[in-house]
Amino acid sequence: MTGAASSTPAPAARARVADTIRFATAAGCAAVAVAFFVYWLAGVADPVRMPTAPAPVAALAGAGAAVLLVSGPRSSRFRRGAVLLSAAVMFSGSLLALPHTILMVVVRAGQVLTDGSGSFSVEPSWSATAVHGLNLVATGLVVLWLVTDSRLCDGRCLRCGRTRAVPPPAPGRRLLRVLAVVAAVAALPYGLLKLGWSLGWDVGLTGTAFSDVSATSPGFGDTVVLTAVAILISVAMGAGAGSGALRWVLAAIGACGALMLLPVGLTAVTQAVPALWGGTSIDDSEIAPWAFMVVYVSFLLWGAALAWLTVTYWRATRPVCRAHTTSDVTDTVPTT
Repeated sequence: MTGAASSTPAPAARARVADTIRFATAAGCAAVAVAFFVYWLAGVADPVRMPTAPAPVAALAGAGAAVLLVSGPRSSRFRRGAVLLSAAVMFSGSLLALPHTILMVVVRAGQVLTDGSGSFSVEPSWSATAVHGLNLVATGLVVLWLVTDSRLCDGRCLRCGRTRAVPPPAPGRRLLRVLAVVAAVAALPYGLLKLGWSLGWDVGLTGTAFSDVSATSPGFGDTVVLTAVAILISVAMGAGAGSGALRWVLAAIGACGALMLLPVGLTAVTQAVPALWGGTSIDDSEIAPWAFMVVYVSFLLWGAALAWLTVTYWRATRPVCRAHTTSDVTDTVPTT
C-alpha cells in the first residue's frame, strides 16, 4: 500500500481545489441572479410559453445560492442542502424553456445554411437564450461543487470519488445494447413523422398549415437530421465506443438530448392527457391528437432511455483515475 499515500494530494491542496470550484460556482450563481434581474427589468417577453419560475424568483434564488457558497464554514452538509434547494429554484426559471431555446438556436443555424423558409418564425430570443444558457452553466457548476464538497468531507478522491484506486468496472454490454435499442426505437416515431411532413405527406395532420414546407424548411429536415444523429450517438454509446475526448463528446450529446427531451415530453403529456380525457383540443396546431401524443410520448420514452444510456455508458467506460498510481490499482485486484 505505497501508491495511495504517494499519489493522493495533500489536504491543503484538496481544499484549494474545492475552494476554487466553490467560488467559481458562487460567481456563476451571482451572474445568473444579475441576468434574470436585468431581464425582468427590461420587460423582455420570453417566446417560450412554458411553466417556468418567474424571473425575480429565479434571480433571488441565484443570489441566495451565491451568498451561501461564499459564507459560513468551508464545508457543511447543511450548506450543501441549502445550496441545492436554492439552485433548484434558480434552475426552474430555465428548465422547461431550455428544450425550445436550444432547438431554436439549432434550427436558426440550419436556416442560415439552407436559406429555407417555413410556416413559423425561427428567430430566437437571444437575450432569453443567453439567460437560460448561463443558468444551465451555473447549475452544472453547482452539481460539480456538490460532488466535490461531498467527496472532500468524506475524504474521498476529488477526481473519481474513491478512497483508493480500483480498476474500471467491466462494461455492462448487454444493458448498454438494450438501452441503445430502446433509445433508437423510441426516436423513430417522431423522426418518421417529421420526415413525412418534410416530404409533403399529410399523415397526422388536420389542416394545411404544413402544405408549403419542404426538407429545407426550418424545423423539418433539420430535426430529421438531429434525430438521425441522436440515433447514431445512441448506437455508439451502446457499443461502448469512445475514449478520451470522444467519450466526453458522446456523453455530452446524450446528456443534452435527454435534457431537451424529458422536460418537454413530460410537460406535453401531462397537459395533453386531461385535454383528451375531456374531449377538448390539445393545442391550436393542426396536428391530430393521436400524432401529438405519439410525438410527445416518443420524446418521453426517448429521453428517459437516452438519460439512462448516457449514465450507464459514462460509468461503464470510465478509465482508471489518474490521481492514483499503477501500484495502487494493482493492490486492489484480487490474486488467483
